[in-house]
Amino acid sequence: MLYVNVRHTLPRIGLHTQLASLSSHVRSAELHTTYVAPRADVHATAVKIDIDSYPSRHAYGASTMDDFTRENGQQGLADIQQATSSHTQAAWDVIENGARPGGSNELINQAKEKLAGQIAKQRYVEVQAIPDPTLTVTPSVVQGNIDTGRDEVTTQTYPTADVTFNPGKFSVYLEQQGTMHMWTTEGQYDIYA
Repeated sequence: MLYVNVRHTLPRIGLHTQLASLSSHVRSAELHTTYVAPRADVHATAVKIDIDSYPSRHAYGASTMDDFTRENGQQGLADIQQATSSHTQAAWDVIENGARPGGSNELINQAKEKLAGQIAKQRYVEVQAIPDPTLTVTPSVVQGNIDTGRDEVTTQTYPTADVTFNPGKFSVYLEQQGTMHMWTTEGQYDIYA
């Protein structure tokens, strides 16, 4: 009997692949802050009280040298003129009416008049109100500056990014061709062929 022997090999396909790749470089945004703390450079001035008690002291007679000379200067000049005039008059009275025989002694008369004037001199008491001291109050004042400080935030962004894309590839090729061999044998199959 005649046998048909068949030997075949399947075709083999080769596939070479390369994966796609994506590389990107992006610069991150930057945040910058500037902070200056607030500061209060503020202080209050002290209350100031000025007391001018000179009008009261002046009423009691405690005067400054300026007031004393202003008040008594003119009176002193008037008293000097009056004393000079009275001494001159007394001197002329003594010269003209001096000690005469049988007359009165002018020096004695002048001394008596002077003594009588001092005894009969009337005194007056002047009553006046004592002025109050003058008070000047300067109130406390808040002075200085307030520095509100600074708190600033700035950002720096970068609008572009470096992106590289490598597309994937693959190639298909026939690694081994398929074959088919057929032959005939008699009496048995050829399994070694």
